[in-house]
Amino acid sequence: MSRQRASQHRGGLERLTRPLTLAAQVEQLLRQAIADGQFPSGRLPTEVELAEQLGVSRETVRRAADVLQREGLLHKVRRQGTFLGSPRARPRWKAAASTFLGYLQADYQTGRGQEDAATRTISGLMLQGALAEAGRQGFELVVRHALPAQVSQAFQTLYQSVRLRGIIFASHGPEKLLQRATGLGLPTVLLDHDGHVPGISSIRDDSFTGAGQAVHYLASLGHRRIGFANWDKAELNPWRLRGYRQGLRDRRLPRRRQWEFFVELTDEGARRVVQEFLRPTVRPTALYCFNNTLAQLVVEAFRRQGVQVPRDVSVMGAGGEDVRD
Repeated sequence: MSRQRASQHRGGLERLTRPLTLAAQVEQLLRQAIADGQFPSGRLPTEVELAEQLGVSRETVRRAADVLQREGLLHKVRRQGTFLGSPRARPRWKAAASTFLGYLQADYQTGRGQEDAATRTISGLMLQGALAEAGRQGFELVVRHALPAQVSQAFQTLYQSVRLRGIIFASHGPEKLLQRATGLGLPTVLLDHDGHVPGISSIRDDSFTGAGQAVHYLASLGHRRIGFANWDKAELNPWRLRGYRQGLRDRRLPRRRQWEFFVELTDEGARRVVQEFLRPTVRPTALYCFNNTLAQLVVEAFRRQGVQVPRDVSVMGAGGEDVRD
């Protein structure tokens, strides 16, 4: 696992962090000011006054305030001004001396038994490690699970019901949600996913480098044609595919679209990989798989077709789960 704020690619260059818009910066400043109690009267300066203080346009201030109003942190009264929202919606971290850390796990339910079991295994290992480390540091985790589309609402409910000292988003973290959490003054960590929001630490396995190393290793064994069996939810981990392709470029190896397979992490997915793998006349001599579960299923599917591993083809998994030999 590697802690990072930007992904470093080959050549020593780091991926640029996307700068926040002026409206987003004003939004964060207002959140922090509310958390710090800078409006003791409960009323904010006018939009014109805020624009002058911050050196931005009135429209920029209005857009930022509208976001906070939708979240309940502010409310506007016609011809009277803008006021703080209900105490329940306001940031309370300064007053909270609790030992509670939020842990919000995004669940990707596909309805595919084997695939769901594999993703639950990874989620369980992450949670197990987080629980152990939190205990060693004197903290308690408050764990919640939600579908990706419901993570923002789950966070809002958790924040309003528990005095949190920090929050961990596991496997999913939309930019607006991360900005919301940091704006509330919560130390925020993104686990098993990558984010490019200032002040947010991302912790995930370095899939890009790992995939490149896998290609280099297979090439060192003499393989010149290397395929890749990827999860069909490639958007959840695009770095592994990028690393595989970069590894091919580094070793000046051929890349063919028909050597890249996008399937579910199940027996049926493995069967499709083998079926498509065997179709062309010119085939890869090695196959790199998204994780160990898919690699094992592919090996079994090859054997059912009379293809011997590793005599006829080499199969390598990217790790993640313990599998039987």
